[in-house]
Amino acid sequence: MPLKIFLSSTLRKYFPGYDSRAGIDYPMEGEISVAALIRKLKLPQERVKIVMVNGAHASFDDGLKGDERVALFPPVGGG
Repeated sequence: MPLKIFLSSTLRKYFPGYDSRAGIDYPMEGEISVAALIRKLKLPQERVKIVMVNGAHASFDDGLKGDERVALFPPVGGG
């Protein structure tokens, strides 16, 4: 089963035409770490600060097997 990937705010600029409702379907071939997925998507890892897998906080080292929902968020500023 493919991964369903959702990008937040400034990360969307790396995928012209990105549809925030549909996300990205990413085909899986075995297990992959979150960090490896980010590299394959050609996203700069330093731009990804929060990772959620199936609604729970995850780390860059966590493995993905397929059929997960992955949300990637950049740093959030404010004050």
